[in-house]
Amino acid sequence: MESDYEDKMEVDKGKKQANWIERLMELKKNWKEKEAKDDEYAYGDRVGYDEEEGCDVDYEDDEEEKEINIDREIFSSLLKHVFWSDTKLFSQLAFLCNMAYVIPDIKTGDLKRYYGLDFVTSSLEKKAEAAAIKDKVEKDSVRVPVSYTEVPNPILEPAEISEPKPRLSRPTAAYEIAASAASYVQSRAKDLISLGSEPQLLEDPFLENGHYGSYSPRIYKSEMAARVAASTMTAVVAAGEKQREEAAKDLLGVGTERSLHSSPCEWFVCDDSSIYTLYFVIQGSDSLASWQANLFFEPTKFEGTDVLVHRGIYEAAKGIYDQFMPDIQQHMNKFGDRAKLQFTGHSLGGSLALLVNLMLLTRKEVKQSAILPVVTFGSPYIFCGGQKILDQLGLNEKHVHCVMMHRDIVPRAFSCNYPSYVAQVLKRLNSTFLHHPCLNKNKLLYTPIGKIFILQPDVKSSPRHPLLPPGSALYTLDNTAGSLTKRAVRTFLNSPHPIETLSDPTAYGSEGTIIRDHDSSHYLKALNEVIRQHTRLVVRKAKKERNQLWPLLASRSPHSWSHTCNLKVRVELSNKILTGV
Repeated sequence: MESDYEDKMEVDKGKKQANWIERLMELKKNWKEKEAKDDEYAYGDRVGYDEEEGCDVDYEDDEEEKEINIDREIFSSLLKHVFWSDTKLFSQLAFLCNMAYVIPDIKTGDLKRYYGLDFVTSSLEKKAEAAAIKDKVEKDSVRVPVSYTEVPNPILEPAEISEPKPRLSRPTAAYEIAASAASYVQSRAKDLISLGSEPQLLEDPFLENGHYGSYSPRIYKSEMAARVAASTMTAVVAAGEKQREEAAKDLLGVGTERSLHSSPCEWFVCDDSSIYTLYFVIQGSDSLASWQANLFFEPTKFEGTDVLVHRGIYEAAKGIYDQFMPDIQQHMNKFGDRAKLQFTGHSLGGSLALLVNLMLLTRKEVKQSAILPVVTFGSPYIFCGGQKILDQLGLNEKHVHCVMMHRDIVPRAFSCNYPSYVAQVLKRLNSTFLHHPCLNKNKLLYTPIGKIFILQPDVKSSPRHPLLPPGSALYTLDNTAGSLTKRAVRTFLNSPHPIETLSDPTAYGSEGTIIRDHDSSHYLKALNEVIRQHTRLVVRKAKKERNQLWPLLASRSPHSWSHTCNLKVRVELSNKILTGV
């Protein structure tokens, strides 16, 4: 009996164990179903989004290229010198981008004298006009008091008699969370690269007259410059969807007046009537609002397509787009098919210029022939799969010209290799990164788009890049090498890695590498040095050729001797005839 009882207990125990395993499997199944539902709720129509289709740049698409280590020799073989005309254009646009930081100091006479450009308007003028109109309306308007016993005046709108809603305070809760996340991730940088010391934010005393060095005409907000530069790559907006929507509305603005005052970057417009071209120049990151746009970098869909874009910069671009449209329409109506539009900007301003450029074409507001290639300086890449937008519009990479200093951290910020712990932090704090194709496929946030131009300044200004030949120069990469070029771009964007730069305490401050390699005035200085170097080379070559030709030009003609001899014979013969000899 005992044996039967023991056998029964063993059977019951086995059944219980089986039931326990089944319950675990059922619990796991339920958990997966719940996770899928949560993902569906979080992503909406992003469920089923093909990560392979979402990112058009694959750095590992050729097994043979995987084994190739991109060194200086291979990288240099892909470099091509830039045409003189392009260099001159970049220099002019870099000058305009530098002036975008000091719009009140722009002298219209000098602009016309040196560049043949007429100043049209600026965001500062638009703000002043909007403020003047608002003051006039407030002075002229007569508000009728409404009592509880009176019938409300039907002429009055509800907005006129209701108290305005409080505006979202700055910095927002999302910004605070982003800053905290940035501090955490930055503190982990020393675990990835052992450079000896933990990154610190150093004091940055102003120089005389509040200027940094002799090349920058504007006053930097030094403490903010150091902090936001360190936060660009690592900061995370971890707020809820409600807070993110509020931040988006704050960047976009509602109505012309708010759109002007909430715009993260200042801008100005000038034109060259001789070639019917209107120039839109957008300032880079120089305020808390602009860095709010930078930090709000979760992906969202661009213009209703499947291409993902940096949400904060996209929302800001929508507001600037509305501000530009009156001048664009006026210019197009005035010159018709001859009208041209040129967009450019430094840092964040370049990314905004790119988006406005593509939005005009996507919305079919202007003809493709009316828009010149956009030129950006030191701007972060903000598209995941951006080549698809160019393909849909029938454009090639030459429509987007990205000029970047050889060691500038900002163009590398969203397009460098993200360490695993950074990716995990991103995905934990913001669910939109869980299915982000570029992050999952290539371990970066946004892929390069357009044609890359690499600017290396003189060694006195900044150390030479390890992949570039010595000397000041402007290069572009050969795009015919296929996957090898892609790997070369990937290698370049990770050398030096932004974390390596941020881990160096000397990178911060007015003399640090962050400002030195990103400042708009340094872009202008480096481009002008390339032009001067080319000019000196041309003059030296012309002088050498002239010296080689001078002996030949100064010597007597080989026919001169026979000519002189014949002349002498004729003279003697004439004398004999005259004398009768």
